[in-house]
This record gives sequence, C-alpha cells and structure tokens, in this order.
Amino acid sequence: MHRRQGPKSHSRPVSPHGYCRTCARRTAQNMAAHVVQPMFGRYHRGRSQTIPRPILTSPVLITRPKEDAKRLALALEALGPDVRCILAPVMEIVALPFECVDRNFDHLVLTSRHAVSAAAPFRGVPTYCVGKATREAAMAQGHDVRDVFSNADELVANLSAHGAGHAMHLHGRHTRGEIAKRLSLAGLETKSCIVYEQNPRQWSAPERHAILAEVSLIVPLYSPRSASLTAKLLEDFKGDLTLIGLSQACLDAWDGPNPMISHCVDHPDGEAMQQAIASQLRGSPLERGDHRV
Repeated sequence: MHRRQGPKSHSRPVSPHGYCRTCARRTAQNMAAHVVQPMFGRYHRGRSQTIPRPILTSPVLITRPKEDAKRLALALEALGPDVRCILAPVMEIVALPFECVDRNFDHLVLTSRHAVSAAAPFRGVPTYCVGKATREAAMAQGHDVRDVFSNADELVANLSAHGAGHAMHLHGRHTRGEIAKRLSLAGLETKSCIVYEQNPRQWSAPERHAILAEVSLIVPLYSPRSASLTAKLLEDFKGDLTLIGLSQACLDAWDGPNPMISHCVDHPDGEAMQQAIASQLRGSPLERGDHRV
C-alpha cells in the first residue's frame, strides 16, 4: 500500500505562495502562462524562453552642459519608469563680454541656445537657428526666427541660396562646421563672434565614485570635445559601455575604455540622438518595438 509521505524540507528560497521556487516553477509549466520569477539574481523561465534579458536598463550618462542635460533627461525619463539618467556635465557655459563692431548685417545665425542671450541687441534681424531648442530660446527672447535647421550642413545649404548680403554668426569658442567660412565662399559674406566659453568641468569625488561603480552605461556624445573630456574621466570604468555619437568625429575622438556597442546616428541632430538613445533603453517604446540600433 502506498503511503503519502510528508513534505520534504527545502533549503531553497520559498515563493510568496509557500512553495519552494523550483517546485513553483514545475507547477507553472503546466499552466498556459509562464511567469518569470527571480532566484538568486537569475531567472526561471518557461521552456519557450531561453535567452535571459536584463532586469533593468543601463543608466544614461548625460555629460552635456547643465541646462542641456536637464532637458535631455526629462525627454528620456518620459519614455518609461525604468529609465535612469545620471547628469554629470563635463563642460560649463560661461558668457563672454563682446562688442560687435559691424552691426550692418542682414541675417543672424544662432547655432546654440547658449548664444541667444548675447543676441539681445539684434532683435528684429532675420534669425536662422540650428536645433529646436535654439529656436525656442530665440523666440522666447523676441527674435524674428525665419527658419530652423537640424544641423550646420542644412543651414549652410539653405542660407547659401540667399546670395549677396551680410550675416553674423554668434557661437562658443569651440565650434565645428566652419559656418562663416562656408557661407562666405558661397557668396553670403559672414562674420563670426565668440560669445561664450565652454570650460572643462571635473567631476566631484562622490560623483566620480558613483559613476565608476555602475555595471554599464549608455553614453551619448554630442561633440568631439565632450567625447574626449568624457573619455578621460571614464578611463577607470570597468563596466560595459554603449557609445552613441552625433557624428563619426565624436566617436573618433573617444580614447577611453573600449565600448561594447558604438553607434553613429544617420542624421546629426538632437531628435535622431534621442531616438538612438531610446532604442537602447529597456522598456522604452522603441525597445518594445524591437528597433534597437
């Protein structure tokens, strides 16, 4: 006669339902739905699922200047509750006093929102911007914004069609694209003026310790200079790195730890960068749609 034996003693963790989790898994296999439950940091899954997925997304290390970093973090954190951003600027914006000797120009060119405050004396001059953030800042200050472009190449291509005339480009000390030179060669005489500094910023000791302790990081790179500064600050990082560059020049300037993934966006603008970053975030709309870069 078969006797029912008493329950065996289990040394394994017990599930909330009173079962050893191994037994709970075996019971769950008889059910149509398979529930993933953690055990010692790993996963028990139904047999149809064989590839483990991360529990949490990698944090995004945003190294842009403070206000730009905040704007990007708000946009990314709106994608899902699991998105985590670390704001650690590697540059500080410092306005410079300047005097524009030649005020006789027909077009004002602004390629950064950081130049908008310096453009206050030129309200009323037809203004052309690079980036939506620059346009919004210029319009908020009462400028006559005629057009906005995704990047410097688009701006040069479109403004070159204006032919004769004079333009003024206000920008930071470190800039790329040679906008004034290219517009002048195209027939639109353009002068440029430096109106702000982008000073290097060192991370504090607690800031650096917290960042280096991360297991993995997603690092957007918006300029070759910020890429170089960030690479130096992360030289002791031992985790997995995903680099997303606004241009190939940004990735080429990286001389820090070897990345696990390195990606350059197809279109060098802020929207493309946000989409590329979002595609690497677990739980974001792009990740759920399986559109990872």
